[in-house]
Amino acid sequence: MGLFFFIIIMILLYMCCRLFFSCWVFPMLAYRKLKKNGLHGPSPSFPFGNLSEMKKKINIKSSSSFGSNSNIITHDIHSTLFPYFDRWLNSHGKVFIYWLGTEPFLYIADPALLKKLSTEVKSKNWGKPAVFRHERAPMFGNGLVMSEGDEWLRNRHAATPAFKPTNLKAIVTLMVETATKMVDKWTTLIDSGTREIEVEREIKATSGEIIAKTSFGISYQSSRAGLVFQKLKALQMILFEPNHFMGVPLGKFLHPKKTLEARRLGKQIDQLFISIITARKQSSPTTASVARLAWLVASRKWY
Repeated sequence: MGLFFFIIIMILLYMCCRLFFSCWVFPMLAYRKLKKNGLHGPSPSFPFGNLSEMKKKINIKSSSSFGSNSNIITHDIHSTLFPYFDRWLNSHGKVFIYWLGTEPFLYIADPALLKKLSTEVKSKNWGKPAVFRHERAPMFGNGLVMSEGDEWLRNRHAATPAFKPTNLKAIVTLMVETATKMVDKWTTLIDSGTREIEVEREIKATSGEIIAKTSFGISYQSSRAGLVFQKLKALQMILFEPNHFMGVPLGKFLHPKKTLEARRLGKQIDQLFISIITARKQSSPTTASVARLAWLVASRKWY
């Protein structure tokens, strides 16, 4: 009995030490090393990094610039959506390090530096952020957005047929037709005396129609397509909400209900994609490559 409790205590001590090193020691060592090499930025507070400051800036911006009594209209989208980046640009220059939890990210707003990196470091495999691969796996998984190495080569080979000239020409034609219908609808509404148009809603519907028809050969108004977009929107709201602890060790366990809900939605979306693509392949084998491309882009894994 005493040996059993000793083993339990040792396991707990090991887990506590591992958590301590993951949350504070390793990130702090990385922070000091980056700072020593001349990469500065806003001071992080581990294990949350700069998340608290980013959320604080969102609240300040939303309360000051988007209040019901505000008449200020700005076209500076970057500073409006990402006020913390705008502030850090002024404080730390065009190149700086910021932290999502215990994960460092390099922010570059210098085109000359980007050009230099792309030309002089061609053979460097920069990789994909591990924090996105893990935290947002229900949405991105191993699709084209997050795959790399051999997995990327396999996905690229599977996606190549979708970019045949005939497929691209058909897609462009459909996009033009759908967008023209939307503009004609707006013209009719304006001629009938309508003063306001819900542009965001119309753009979403038009984009959904284009994606549904070009990728899966079905209408956006169909039940399966509508269900896919509905679940994708719900998944996006969970994974990208402001209070999401991105990059924080064990951050998923801080919101277990939402984590499980995201996984459930991801699996349901996978099944919907499989059923739609299977039906597309059976009805039109010659255009199934476009559907496979959409699956690669949007799904968690290739089958």
